[in-house]
Amino acid sequence: MSWRGAPAWTYGALCASLLTALCLGAEWNARLVLPLRHGQITFAQAGGEEADAVSGEEGSPRTWQKIQKTPGERRASYGFVDFKQDRITFSYRIPEPVFHKYNESYGYRPEDLAALKEWRDNATASSFRIAVATHKSQAQVNAAAAAIQAEYQQKVKDYLSDRGFVLESGNVTRIDMPAVVRRNGPLVKPIAQVFDRYATQHRYQSMDIIGAVLSFAQTAVKYKEPDDVFKGKHTGGILPPITTVVLGWGDCDTKTALVSSILSNWGQMRMVGVSVPGHYLMGVLQIPDKGDLYVEFKGLQYVLLEPAGPGWMPPGKVADETVAQLNASDGYKMYPFF
Repeated sequence: MSWRGAPAWTYGALCASLLTALCLGAEWNARLVLPLRHGQITFAQAGGEEADAVSGEEGSPRTWQKIQKTPGERRASYGFVDFKQDRITFSYRIPEPVFHKYNESYGYRPEDLAALKEWRDNATASSFRIAVATHKSQAQVNAAAAAIQAEYQQKVKDYLSDRGFVLESGNVTRIDMPAVVRRNGPLVKPIAQVFDRYATQHRYQSMDIIGAVLSFAQTAVKYKEPDDVFKGKHTGGILPPITTVVLGWGDCDTKTALVSSILSNWGQMRMVGVSVPGHYLMGVLQIPDKGDLYVEFKGLQYVLLEPAGPGWMPPGKVADETVAQLNASDGYKMYPFF
């Protein structure tokens, strides 16, 4: 695995009225491969109330976002400019009960793990009592205890996996970023459809679509670091993609999950997560252009993307600090998303 500068050659179905409002055509459905999910509504619009402006960094366009919460729903509206200088606006709506269920589905709670441990201890004690009452041998007692322990470990792994985490050796938990991306792709398809509409109107190539989604995350979504533990729930320091859109902010790995989940709706997209100490970015399978930075994974070249922002950096360009981190002796790890 390596990275370097490139050479010169180089989301049941929603109602019919929603489909009409989005003006989706057969061409879109051929390119966006995942079905819509019930309960989430998104639509493109010609403009919007430019409230809660996001301060742009030097060289970045003026962007805006408006975040609203009512007893019945959440709504987030955005406006930004992509790297082709096209202005993109859209609004995203989700019923509050649907959002609450979604948001609670990510992250794990110590009391849930404690309940699994209690199940193991009770099962072990019950097994021992039965073994004594039925005059089982010590070997049989040990085998029953080992089987319960194995089942307990699997229950823990399954619980963490369902909550977006993986259990590594030494009982260390880590965010399962590929699983988060794959799980959220179908859920953010309505947002991907907005980008596909602009792509169709403006004859975007694949890198233009990538750049448009990247611009959204970099400039319209504010940079803010989530808490590792929020209201007693361990989050690993990231927000899941829909929560990011509804709240309007996130950090480097949060924004990477958002960009990757949206892009996953195009069947040809292949992506990797790139983790360096204290930072997270991504690469997308594309032929690098002159001067683009990329990583190699299994012999293929993945152009680097820096979703964190707030700097406005096109595909193939990353912050100087990221370059230093990629070159550091600690190295970096890559995680294939698709």
